[in-house]
Amino acid sequence: MRLEQLEYFVATADAGAISAAAQRLGISQPAVSAAVRSLEKELGSPLLKRGNSGVSLTPLGRLTYRDAHAILDLVQNIQARGKSVEAGGSLAVCAQPLLSFHLTSVIVLPFTKLHPKINVFVRNVPNVDIIADLKSGRSNIAVTLVCMGLKIREQARGMGCEIVPLYTDERKMFIGSGHPLAHKDELEPEDLKKLHIAYYSHSSDHVSSRYAPYFGGEYRLANRNDILDLVIRNEAVFIQAGTMFQHDYRVRKGMMVAKSIPIKELDHSAPIVAIRAPEISLAERLFWEFLVENFSKTLPPDPRTPQPCSGGETHT
Repeated sequence: MRLEQLEYFVATADAGAISAAAQRLGISQPAVSAAVRSLEKELGSPLLKRGNSGVSLTPLGRLTYRDAHAILDLVQNIQARGKSVEAGGSLAVCAQPLLSFHLTSVIVLPFTKLHPKINVFVRNVPNVDIIADLKSGRSNIAVTLVCMGLKIREQARGMGCEIVPLYTDERKMFIGSGHPLAHKDELEPEDLKKLHIAYYSHSSDHVSSRYAPYFGGEYRLANRNDILDLVIRNEAVFIQAGTMFQHDYRVRKGMMVAKSIPIKELDHSAPIVAIRAPEISLAERLFWEFLVENFSKTLPPDPRTPQPCSGGETHT
């Protein structure tokens, strides 16, 4: 079955005569007649009643006409979508600054290479402001850590947004590479009492504040550079999503090292989710699909996810 068979059949049914359909289609009458007859032969039954006054649909023809019309409409929509992509467009995605490097290198750059006429702008937005950015329409797609106390998922669902888990990171403690504890294989809870934790002074830093009671002291500062200066000077430690924070140049240069946090009673998981507004453009939909499919491809597997054994079974 070919699309042209369906197209010529629908045109004939609409026009009421093969000659009129041929005129509308701009092709010869024999070509239309041959296409319709080949479709009837393929289906094993007549679709049209032919008479001197024109044609009318048989019962099978009426059913086939309805389905053929839907198929042709779907094809037209697909063709129009392709033309829209070719025409290009632009979109903005807001992301917590911690996630921007991974988002840009793993998602945005490959996506724009695949769709060079679509411009993607990454807006660095603190997770406390993610929902406000979506509400304002400045961005229709967001990538963020889901932090305790902010109720990001609940607020997004209340707006009718779609939420998709992308990756579950693990929170790690980053300590200056020159600190004596940086060279210890595994830290113990009593080691934390020898350390100060540094975190943001604004009230939205719910995560670090939960860790603070386990440390010997705390520093609360306004920005990340001040916090990391303390870490590099071995005066404090900083807790962040471990895999994502590996992108920080201080970690890459070996100025800080990541250590597992020896506090069993706290959940150290750091879920990363993608959020999209209920109504998005074609360019945004293409980006969304690419984001969901590719975000975690280059990341280490979540250790809590069952992995396949050599025998094809899974284990935890």
